[in-house]
Amino acid sequence: MTTELKTSEEWNKQIQGEITILDPDGWDRKNFQFSWHEELIDKNEFQKRMFSSTIESNQSGLEMLDKLSKL
Repeated sequence: MTTELKTSEEWNKQIQGEITILDPDGWDRKNFQFSWHEELIDKNEFQKRMFSSTIESNQSGLEMLDKLSKL
């Protein structure tokens, strides 16, 4: 089985409108261009970085986790 790799920007498009990353603390701020727009990561790494960031959602925590599991 192959792990799906995408940029954080691509993963983020899948959750847009449901979860907003307000402050991307989980990404490399010194090289944000690469970290967000170019680096290929799997879903688990995106989720790890997202939960290390300041996020906002109009959903409960359980609803957010359910949405993320379907990425």
